[in-house]
Parts: sequence; structure tokens; C-alpha cells
Amino acid sequence: MLAASAQPLIVIQDGARYHTAAATQTFVAQHAARLSVYQLPCYSPDYNPIEHLWRNVKRAKTHNRYFPTFEALTQAVEQGLSYFQQHATEVKQLMGTYLDQALGLAQAA
Repeated sequence: MLAASAQPLIVIQDGARYHTAAATQTFVAQHAARLSVYQLPCYSPDYNPIEHLWRNVKRAKTHNRYFPTFEALTQAVEQGLSYFQQHATEVKQLMGTYLDQALGLAQAA
């Protein structure tokens, strides 16, 4: 990722364990001159609206279900994402005001 650009990079991350792992902290420290890392507050879907989509995919396709294989789980998630790919209006509803704000910023640029 760093090789793709010579510019400084801003990384916004959630509290996933791999973001706070020793290897990640070492990487960030080694590249501190180019990386600015900001931590999202715990459970902050308002700052990361894609979480609304993930929550709905999980609710519809994986919540309280048994998957005998990883492939079966992957297929269920892919079906859920495929549904939303075919129903863009539902994705827009899930994103709510965040999508409106992003579109406004894109049009202003």
C-alpha cells in the first residue's frame, strides 16, 4: 500500500484486534513519518456507514445459522451482498444522511 503513493497517508481504524496487534503497531511506528493513524471510538457505525450494510447482511444471511464449511459461510455472505448489489435503493436507505453528505461533498469538489 505504501508503495502506491509517496504522499502522507491517513489511516482511520476501528478497534479490531489486528489493528492494535504488536505487528501492526511496529509497522505504524516504522512508517510514522508517512502514516497518521486515528482510532474510531468503540462501536461507531455513524463514522463508518458501511457497517449498516454489514449488519443487514449478517442479520439476513448469517445470524444464528450453522455453516458446516467455510465455503458455505462465504456463499451466504456473497448472496447477501449480491442482493444489495441488485437493490441499490436499499443501500442508499441504509446509508441515510451519510450518503447525502458524501454526495454533496463530491458535487462541491
